[in-house]
Amino acid sequence: MKKWMMLMLAAGVLSAHADDARTTAAQIAAAPSAADKVPVKAKENSIALGVTMTDGNSDTLLGTASYLHDRKRDAYTLRLGLDGAYAETEDETTTENVKGVGEYRRNVAERCYVLGNLTALYDSIADVDYRVILTVAPGYYLMKNDAATLSVDVGPAYITEKVGDVENDDVALRAGQRYERQLSATAKTWQAIEYLPLVDDFDDYLLNAEIGIEAAINSSASIRLVVKNAYDSTPAADREKSDTTVIGAIAYQL
Repeated sequence: MKKWMMLMLAAGVLSAHADDARTTAAQIAAAPSAADKVPVKAKENSIALGVTMTDGNSDTLLGTASYLHDRKRDAYTLRLGLDGAYAETEDETTTENVKGVGEYRRNVAERCYVLGNLTALYDSIADVDYRVILTVAPGYYLMKNDAATLSVDVGPAYITEKVGDVENDDVALRAGQRYERQLSATAKTWQAIEYLPLVDDFDDYLLNAEIGIEAAINSSASIRLVVKNAYDSTPAADREKSDTTVIGAIAYQL
């Protein structure tokens, strides 16, 4: 699974550099088209809902909901997110989790920024009563233009959690990477990964990855497909190390 996560990271970086190279070649060969000048959306407020039900040979229910506020300004970027998922199979709960993320990036130079990130997680199936991660770190945009950004940041993180009825407070190193691209005026894609090993034991770590794509249906609604993976090298007793979630949902602009 760790190899799969690293392959996702490599794919995101290689894709970003390939896109950058193609853009440069196109600018040399000819003047940029109108599509090349489509700016990244400056502000987004959206909710996304997804529901799947089956009845008959199998009785299942899966529901997902999320909220996203994404604001981009010359001086800073603010991203607030809240998402949850619940699933039942034959009256047995198989998924129940809620995650909130607050991230603030303050630009200190054209490509340099300072990151503040706060993440909180509850996952009953993984036996995570709570996990809160606070990070402050310097970051750098490897690529930054009107159509795409590729950023990396590395810094310390504080983790407080209760997993399997055991409470822990730890200091970790957090290395993060995020890639975003506006495919057209009505479509975008993104990819992100973060690695959090404990400073006193690099064999004890968290690894989270996400990749998604979204395309507009009309001016207020869009289709969103997201794949997420959360890997915990030391999970609670009798729990799996890796959790993968595939989410298809309809997003509505507020």
